[in-house]
Amino acid sequence: MTPARAQQRIADLRTQIARADELYYKRAKPELSDFEYDAAKRELADLEEKFPQLAAADSPTLRIGDDRVQGFVEVAHRQKMLSLDNTYNEAELRAFHARLGKLLGRDDLAYTVEPKIDGLAVSLTYEDGKFVRAVTRGKGDRGDDVTVNARTIHSLPAKLRGAAPRLVEIRGEIYITFEEFKRINAERAAAEEELYANPRNLAAGTIKQLDSAEVARRKLEIALYGMGYCEPEVVESQSDLQKRLKAWGLPVVEKYWAVRGIDAVWAAIGELDHLRAGFAYGTDGAVVKLDDRDQQREAGATDKAPRWAIAYKFKPETARTRLLGITIQVGKTGILSPVAELEPVFLAGSTIARATLHNEDEIRRKDIRVGDLVEIEKAGEVIPAVLRSFPAERPAGATEFNLFDAVSGKCPVCGSKIARIEVAAEEAEGVAWKCQNYDCAAQRAGRLGFFCSRRALAIDGVGGVVAAKLVELGHVEDPPDLYDVPVETLATLNLGTADEPRVFGEKNATKIVAARDVARGLPLEKWLYALSVPDVGETTARELGRRHRTFAELAASPLLHAVLKKAELVAQREWEAPASRKNPAKSEADKARRKELCARLDEEIAALDAGPLAGVPADVGPAVAQSTLEFLASVPGKRLLSKLRKLGIDPQGTVVTAGVFSGKTFVLTGTLPTLKREEAEQKILAAGGKVSGSVSKKTSYVLAGEEAGSKLDKAQELGVPVIDEAKFERLLRSGAS
Repeated sequence: MTPARAQQRIADLRTQIARADELYYKRAKPELSDFEYDAAKRELADLEEKFPQLAAADSPTLRIGDDRVQGFVEVAHRQKMLSLDNTYNEAELRAFHARLGKLLGRDDLAYTVEPKIDGLAVSLTYEDGKFVRAVTRGKGDRGDDVTVNARTIHSLPAKLRGAAPRLVEIRGEIYITFEEFKRINAERAAAEEELYANPRNLAAGTIKQLDSAEVARRKLEIALYGMGYCEPEVVESQSDLQKRLKAWGLPVVEKYWAVRGIDAVWAAIGELDHLRAGFAYGTDGAVVKLDDRDQQREAGATDKAPRWAIAYKFKPETARTRLLGITIQVGKTGILSPVAELEPVFLAGSTIARATLHNEDEIRRKDIRVGDLVEIEKAGEVIPAVLRSFPAERPAGATEFNLFDAVSGKCPVCGSKIARIEVAAEEAEGVAWKCQNYDCAAQRAGRLGFFCSRRALAIDGVGGVVAAKLVELGHVEDPPDLYDVPVETLATLNLGTADEPRVFGEKNATKIVAARDVARGLPLEKWLYALSVPDVGETTARELGRRHRTFAELAASPLLHAVLKKAELVAQREWEAPASRKNPAKSEADKARRKELCARLDEEIAALDAGPLAGVPADVGPAVAQSTLEFLASVPGKRLLSKLRKLGIDPQGTVVTAGVFSGKTFVLTGTLPTLKREEAEQKILAAGGKVSGSVSKKTSYVLAGEEAGSKLDKAQELGVPVIDEAKFERLLRSGAS
């Protein structure tokens, strides 16, 4: 490969890996399988080694994936939380052992072999035996504080049994069992909602939920297996740590092997591969660690991973079959998604006839053609994926796929024109084809199903099939029309055919009517999200709901206009900058003029930041502002708001201009007698206060309950007032002082 071709391939791989990291770590919706992702990283590492002049300090081969998301407080790990190097073959595993043997001057090294749980890495902090914090790996040195959600894990003790270190970071994996995963998906199937893809994605998405009540409903589990910072040191080996974790009453992996020598390691991996089918959780490999802690320290680590441990990953179950055709589905935002229609094949306990192809660009990248033999992967997935084709075995009649030509440039549902656009939505990301007709029946059904989903208004029972039938029969045009559908109509709704009727039933209809009545009182942020306003996700909807009283106020929002004005000023400043590369200055006089202009622009930008945009997060950016204002001013947007007014539905935002806690900052710690943490936080916000994750001199109050941790000590050290729930309620009634 020439340097020029290597440079292009390296750029392509870095882009591909960056996208995969975003989908895996931040959205819990990966497109690439682990095997494909690891192969891409391996290829990139090999190219960077072969062409060192093309290596980069910020290469994904040198850094840890970042799982931090908006909405959580960031916390620093006392000891960096590293990732693991991995391999899929025995030769590389033996090479790992040989490197350690050479480094440590001996061959009979002792190891532990543990199941590699397919979940989300987390670090727990216990102080004087009390659980005080849970933090995700994040970017290694700091992660997201998910303590509130971690407290919902029933097997996680609030206090360690027996003698414990003064302070210890204990590392482990949060996961969802197969049984719980099936239960949740069964509920979603009954409600005709989209199924979750696999337990790992569901666990990762759940721990990052901002609603801890929803987290509690999903029954997360945890297994602990590692140690970060510890004071004083109490563990001499990994096998000793496993025993101590169990003695402290912590949930641990159900089996591990303490062995000596690489042959015994390989035998243990084989035994684990045989046993793991009976485990309650998903395992995608084995983790091999040097047992002795002193030897671990001597072996050291890179910026990304310890040199004394490696993950041996089992290859996922795959099967080969024939790609018979590619059909197109239309989602609630109009995105056209290709679906593989396969010659049925038995894989991982079920017969597979359809699989995801993600998007058209992915089909081209993998050179997948209709008629090809393809490899599909399930590996615990509910939704199988097409991994690759086999060009060497391609039949003469295999045809390339072109989405535009496949649908003749029109939406397969409504016949409207389609357009190729840049998207960053739940259904797709990157470039995709989109139906331009907002009133397309597929989009209407998708929006109605989403409107009723648990993450939106929680009107259970109106899933995909029910939503599609309500739209098909003309009962619902826009989601709010559901309120005009009588219970009798819902009860007699035929979800089957004339020959094989399947009546929805009075019981289900009554539940929908009750749930939609409850939804009337939900806040603006829920309704804004439920109505599928373009570019407005859960976090953005929450921020907009906290800064606007009603839909009418949002439609004319000075804040959103200020966001657009700032974006305009920033763009102008970049263009007029004296050192602008895109628009070079023509003379010294021009530079001087630009300098004065940029100073004025800086003042205007600063005035916006200090005024209408004070405290507005980056989530509410120009794209959100533009799409929100345009949608609410559009014909469909005005139609939706008109229907809400006729129904007497006027969702209220959680805006507070003044309240008893205005200007006050609270920190919560411990378990309150009656209030859940999120309930206390909502009361503080509703009264004009703020909630912080850490105690400082600027903290107004620490609201403490049972088993309060280090935050209580910090408050006492700084002289910050500490109050209990009773005092908190009195302040709410009488006014903060």
